[in-house]
Amino acid sequence: MARSTKLPAQRKFSLGVQVPLLDAADNGTRPAVAVYAFSPGGALLAQAPVDAQGQAELTLGIGGEAAGVRLLAGPAGDDKRPDLEALLRRGAFEQHLRIEPNAERLQVELALPSDIWRPWLGSRCLVKGTLQKRVVRDGITVDMPVCRATVEIYEVDPIHILIPKIPKDLLDRLREVVVGPIPRPDPGPYTRSDLVALNPQPLPPHPGPDALPFMRTMMTRAAQPAVAELSATARSAMQDASANTSLRLAAASGSDQAFRQALVDNALLIRPLLCWLHPQLVTMQRIGTAFTDDCGHFRTTIFKSIVNPDQPDLYFKATQRLFGFFDVTIYAPTPVACHTWWDYVCGTEVSLYTHHPLAITCAPCPPIIAGDNWVLFMAIGNFPLSRIHGTGQALGAPTPANLGLTDGGAPWGGTLRPRLEFDNSLRDTLGVRYYRLAWKRDGESAAAYKPLTAAINRHYAHMVGTDLVLDAYTLGPQTVGTQGSLYEIPPTLPPLGQWSLPDVVEDTASGKFDTVNADGTAIMDGKVQVRVELFDLAGNPVDIGALGIRYFVPTSTDLSGTVHTVDAASQGLVVGNTMVITLHVNNEACSASTAAPAIGGATADPCCGVLEYAQGSTVSMAWTASHPHGYASYSFGVVRGINGVFSAGGAVGGGSFSATRTVNQLLNDNLPAGCAVDGCPVAGFSENLYVAASAFDGWSRQSQYDASAVRAFVLAPV
Repeated sequence: MARSTKLPAQRKFSLGVQVPLLDAADNGTRPAVAVYAFSPGGALLAQAPVDAQGQAELTLGIGGEAAGVRLLAGPAGDDKRPDLEALLRRGAFEQHLRIEPNAERLQVELALPSDIWRPWLGSRCLVKGTLQKRVVRDGITVDMPVCRATVEIYEVDPIHILIPKIPKDLLDRLREVVVGPIPRPDPGPYTRSDLVALNPQPLPPHPGPDALPFMRTMMTRAAQPAVAELSATARSAMQDASANTSLRLAAASGSDQAFRQALVDNALLIRPLLCWLHPQLVTMQRIGTAFTDDCGHFRTTIFKSIVNPDQPDLYFKATQRLFGFFDVTIYAPTPVACHTWWDYVCGTEVSLYTHHPLAITCAPCPPIIAGDNWVLFMAIGNFPLSRIHGTGQALGAPTPANLGLTDGGAPWGGTLRPRLEFDNSLRDTLGVRYYRLAWKRDGESAAAYKPLTAAINRHYAHMVGTDLVLDAYTLGPQTVGTQGSLYEIPPTLPPLGQWSLPDVVEDTASGKFDTVNADGTAIMDGKVQVRVELFDLAGNPVDIGALGIRYFVPTSTDLSGTVHTVDAASQGLVVGNTMVITLHVNNEACSASTAAPAIGGATADPCCGVLEYAQGSTVSMAWTASHPHGYASYSFGVVRGINGVFSAGGAVGGGSFSATRTVNQLLNDNLPAGCAVDGCPVAGFSENLYVAASAFDGWSRQSQYDASAVRAFVLAPV
């Protein structure tokens, strides 16, 4: 007869728990307590908070046989499904119970002595931070928030646990570093030949801690690209360790126990060295999970371990779900020891940066300090208005010469992308739905304003079935009522999913101003005004005074953090219901030319480039580096063979430059190693001139307006 495979039916069982806190004063501080029931195998069966009277009720599902239950009382946390190991780590009190087959309810008491529950009062630790994706566009670094990611928090072994784990050979190598000569503060990076020179023994193809002496391990950046940025820290730690008297005495004593204790006492010096020397030394345990919001922020509460009263040492991992089911690890830097937040101070901000290509970002949402009902004209491209003369409060009153230029004196050119931010109250409660950007040349009347008409979109990511889809949300231009060339103020949230920035340049633009094509005639050099207007749902112009709307410009120069602002009216930038800024535009090209080098009245042969010299002769070199309005800089260099022998550079100014060098200097200065002692009687040279336009579009310099020139010549004796 076949045996039945039907599972036994489960029944409900009530477990009442009384949790008195012994020695607790009636008006004293008490920790928040919860009770947890686990199976003998460690599966969570039920959990419940303990009320003010010290009571909790658990409902369990059990079978028809006697069952074992592991009952724990511990500090209440935010985790929905805590595991047994985590609770024991927090110092939870455990009692094993037996549930009889026919029992329907059991009442138990877990009396907690003060030495059990008092440590819970200080064990909670708030962990918060931001996960961002570092994007480089046109040489500019932009940090974008990574939204809807899962951040796992791990505790790494503290230093007093790591040091006893150090094997004897590693301890001896540390001893050699400490008692040896203090390493020179050489910034590196070191080449393979440098390492061979430091230690002539055979060098393996990929040197590592086990193959090289400690000193070379510290300096081999190519062998550890994941932590190359920490090499300066490691080298500094090496110097500090060698200079530390207590460490040197303990290392020289010959006692391993004394040296290990000295290492523990000097943890700040040792951690960077252990990171490089033995990155696999650490172990870690997951102690919390958090989730990033649309701004990349995360926060959760963890509990310090009762076996480690020190500040926790934390390591972070982050994953994001793609295609509806596929979790991708987008942040998990290695080695762990090099990316651990040692002695984390509870409540402080952690900044994590991922470079993973699949990490999904959301629109930047820095805190903007601007009062109520604000419109912030934040930037041109990624360049804040706080750094433009005429809109930058800290730059002082503009002059006719610098009005509309950057704080570095550069004009604007190419396609400009004004960037606006809007308080959500405009769209949500005031009925203000649209804006318009327009421009005119300086000196023209207000009737000459011409609207910007290029298409502007925002992108948002959402799931369609199991596929991640990126869609465009069109802002404009559109016609509403009698008004054309209007753009919609972006809603706080997209129709689905979350805002995403696949192209940070395009997805942060509020308009596009093509200064080259402009109104059919390029703006070669001159000031322009850019105007912002607001419109309601029906396309009617908005009375900003009646609605309490104010325009602002930033005073912060860093747009990735909290953005502080100043009322644009106080800067004289508000005209009626509009805001107007002035920019100086220049789309002129540079010029570059070199004259033939000369000795006296003789110049280099234009056919072969030969310039004959006599002993004691002086060579004159002249060049022209110019820009019609001086918005450029130049660099000029003379190269003999493979080495430079003269260089100059700076602002183009008047445009005409010259330099003189003796023949002896040109022939013999900066000779490469191995050249003849008496130098070069005959040598070939090249003059290299580059003129760089300073015009800027807010993201990148307009290099299409640059110019260059090259000339070659030979010095030969008469």
